[in-house]
Amino acid sequence: MKKVFLILYLGLFIFSWQPITAQKDYEFPDSVKYKKNVVRWNITPFLLWSKKNINISYERVLKPYRSFSINAGYFELPQYTKKIFDSLEIKNTSKRGGVSVSGDYRFYFNKRNRRMAPDGLYWGVYGSYHYTQFNNDITVLNSPIIEGDMLFGAKFNIFSAGVELGYQFIIADRFSIDLIFLGPSLSLYEYRLTLSSELEYDEQNEYLAAIKDMLNSFIPGFDELIENKEVSSSGANFSLGYGVRYLVQIGYRF
Repeated sequence: MKKVFLILYLGLFIFSWQPITAQKDYEFPDSVKYKKNVVRWNITPFLLWSKKNINISYERVLKPYRSFSINAGYFELPQYTKKIFDSLEIKNTSKRGGVSVSGDYRFYFNKRNRRMAPDGLYWGVYGSYHYTQFNNDITVLNSPIIEGDMLFGAKFNIFSAGVELGYQFIIADRFSIDLIFLGPSLSLYEYRLTLSSELEYDEQNEYLAAIKDMLNSFIPGFDELIENKEVSSSGANFSLGYGVRYLVQIGYRF
């Protein structure tokens, strides 16, 4: 609950600040020639998750200190190979894939910034959607119960909404570096985990629990997401969790 109140307080603080800094009407120096568009490459998922993650963003300036942007592209989690305990090894990630879509509405601080949008410090509201899936071959090793292979599958849908704080640098009036360094959000996660095998044994839950522990290491908030719940071999589960947003984007203004 403390996190919820922190997010609400931050949102109210920013909303209460904005009217003070936006009391005047501003106009573009030349509404025809003023460069209102920015196309950007979001390099964050490319660097953090996978070289296949190519996400493109487009920002359009609506008013001298306001704009909106959209972001869309391919999204997948990194391939991994990991041995869990002495009897379980996860390998051969296959059928990876996914998509991400997001959008935000930005308010640039007119008293703080020396130039008009899209340059300078801003805050905004945003929403995002991420979908990803992957399969893994799982080998049971050195087990007194069973030895052999299993197939683990996972699908994730993540819906998020929140507020953000960022800064966009406009260089030589054409190039941009966009940094979002604070973005608390509320997120709705839907996930489906499956474990299939021709082997007969009644201890799948132990192995799924081990898989859950591994997922905690690279999916932010996953442990909190499924806290006090069992990981089943099939079925869909829904939970409300918390998330943050941080992005580094490079672009061209025109």
